[in-house]
Amino acid sequence: MKKTPMNRVLMTVAVPLALGTACFLGGDDNSNPDGGGGPDGGGPTILPFQADSPFTYVAKVKNIMTGLAPTQAEVDSVANAGDDDAKQAALVALIDTWMTDTTAANGDPKDKFEAKMMTFFELAFQQTQLSQVDFIEVVPNGNGSIGTSPNSNLLIENVKESFARTVIELVMHQNQPFTNVFTTTQFMMTPALAELYAFMDWNVIDDVEKINDKFATQMKTVGVTVVDGNSIPYAQTIDPKSVNYMHWSFPNLTTIQPPGPSNPSPECQAATRSWVSTNNGNTPSAHLVHYLMYGDLEAYKINLGPPPNNNCNAFQADNNNAILNVATNNDFGTWKLVNVRAPAGTEALTPFWDATVLRAASELVLTTPRVGFFSTPAFHANWQTNTSNQMRVTINQAFIVALGAQVDGTDTTSVSDIGANPPGLDTVHTAGGAACVGCHQVLDPSRTILMNAYSDGYGTQGAPPATKGEFVFNGTIKPVNSVSDLANNLISHPYFANAWVQKLCFFANSEACDPDDPEIQRLIGNFKSSSFSWKKLIEDVLSSPVTTNAKSTLSTSTQWGPAAQGEIVSVARRDHLCSALNSRLGLVDSCQLGITTNKALKGIPEIAVGLPSDGYGRGAASPVLPVNPTLFYRSGLENICEDIAVELIDAKAPPNTGAQMFTSTAQSNIDTAIAFFVSNLMGIVGDDPRSPIMIGKLTDHYTQALANKAKPTDALKSTFVVACLSPNVAGIGM
Repeated sequence: MKKTPMNRVLMTVAVPLALGTACFLGGDDNSNPDGGGGPDGGGPTILPFQADSPFTYVAKVKNIMTGLAPTQAEVDSVANAGDDDAKQAALVALIDTWMTDTTAANGDPKDKFEAKMMTFFELAFQQTQLSQVDFIEVVPNGNGSIGTSPNSNLLIENVKESFARTVIELVMHQNQPFTNVFTTTQFMMTPALAELYAFMDWNVIDDVEKINDKFATQMKTVGVTVVDGNSIPYAQTIDPKSVNYMHWSFPNLTTIQPPGPSNPSPECQAATRSWVSTNNGNTPSAHLVHYLMYGDLEAYKINLGPPPNNNCNAFQADNNNAILNVATNNDFGTWKLVNVRAPAGTEALTPFWDATVLRAASELVLTTPRVGFFSTPAFHANWQTNTSNQMRVTINQAFIVALGAQVDGTDTTSVSDIGANPPGLDTVHTAGGAACVGCHQVLDPSRTILMNAYSDGYGTQGAPPATKGEFVFNGTIKPVNSVSDLANNLISHPYFANAWVQKLCFFANSEACDPDDPEIQRLIGNFKSSSFSWKKLIEDVLSSPVTTNAKSTLSTSTQWGPAAQGEIVSVARRDHLCSALNSRLGLVDSCQLGITTNKALKGIPEIAVGLPSDGYGRGAASPVLPVNPTLFYRSGLENICEDIAVELIDAKAPPNTGAQMFTSTAQSNIDTAIAFFVSNLMGIVGDDPRSPIMIGKLTDHYTQALANKAKPTDALKSTFVVACLSPNVAGIGM
């Protein structure tokens, strides 16, 4: 949506009328309080650029970074700093403080800035948007699932978070250049995630969907035995010298499927209390043991005699029986850097079934190359490939992540430089004409790099193409020998620095910055000259006028010009909104979006999942960022605010430790609550001219609710909802 200077109340469709104009007082005679547009009412009035004050942009930047409201001292430190350069320097000092604030976010061990960066990196590196079904091709198992117990949901959370945590560790804790995250072979892992990486290396699917189960081969004569109860210590199960080697305890083994089409005989209910993998055609598969590690037991057959009694199928899940989770959840919550390297000579692979090894491991010995973001299980599960696509979608998404551009037929690489028959060119797909040839001349050499490293199921490639491929993208052509070469070519490409400046523009402003803006070129130059320091980039972009709107730039001129018809103001996208609600109200996962989160705030998850959010679609170089305050957004946010009000106002118990609670038992409590709504929830400090007006408006709302026979509890809840729906909560850049 568009805004006119000092009249950002065009969001009134998403805001209660009582706060519509009051939130943005301070406009001059040119402001347009009713949002009705020009003289003919046909659109917004376009006015000359007007800079934002520290009251506005300090709040914006702190909200973007931490979700918190600014303090009076923070706003004053910028407002009283002097000229524009001094104000920007003062803001940089605040940004540095907010980056290093290690205050726990209501029980979350990550500080608030790192929590925001976690979400940003998960999205920017396309490691999220995952569910069980996404792993069908990546984790071949015959049942189409990474697992079935609640423990498998914890594992998916580990998969999603791993690379974002890796980036934070490398560039924020160790201050390594941002380019290192693209070439890293080290990844933040939990013991559970290390098990998954190792399991995938022992259980590989090839280009024709045939599973190469190395574990089954190694254990062919040993077998796997599953027995009822807890009689066999895990230490004996994994000890090759023990008589109980590969004998796994599993409680309630006899609880199997009842008689039915697949179990025709009641005799199935009297099945044996132990099961041996080498009997009756069952094999000691890697997948069987992978399931056992998480407290699952996959379907198996029990032979009770002639048909139909030999058709008994059993499936048992015991959520408390995960070998990796015998005592605590530490195996899903203990993170450390783990290096992944290829075996030296005949060196054995890391055993995925040995939790003691995985817990202590600082490295994994695996054959599947793991280099940077495009090699992770999360990226592979997001962007599956097949025998037709042959890694084209994978390499295209890799270009989008690293370089902010895709193969779309406009590649600037000279056709004569590429050559008529570059390495890996698919002559079948190029038969469609000149347009097809142009794209495939770029895509096919680059995707062949990945085809040499990975099978279609993203396992180790056992039958590589005849050529190693070639890096070809927008003016750059370089030979490659490995995926490490691919990673190095990505970070050395001319598009790299610009791509990540623009990603932060999207993050902060919900839109791209003008690529021709001298200010953007300055930011790109600083990023390069700082040896690609991520902290320096955060300082520069978030203190820049392209974010603060403190003075005019080509980007703001483009936004304010007649063609743009005003500056775009975004609704608070889901991740910014939920972070602000968490930080300002002391809530833990207020939107209840985590797979494993206890759904304390009833009804919110179903609403929050439909709110506008950052995300990348297939082949989309820019994130999908809805900016309009639709009726659906307004209604959804109102329902979220109402649910939160019920949990925080006159509630019997807080929804979580540290939650900010309010009572309506006395007028002094009402005054305190309303002051908090303005200063903390809405982020308007006491010296802001809007503060007394906001307090007055909310007080009037509360008083009017009482006059309409509302109980004090309901009147205060209604007042909270009004504040929660204000543009300072519902919008970004206000």
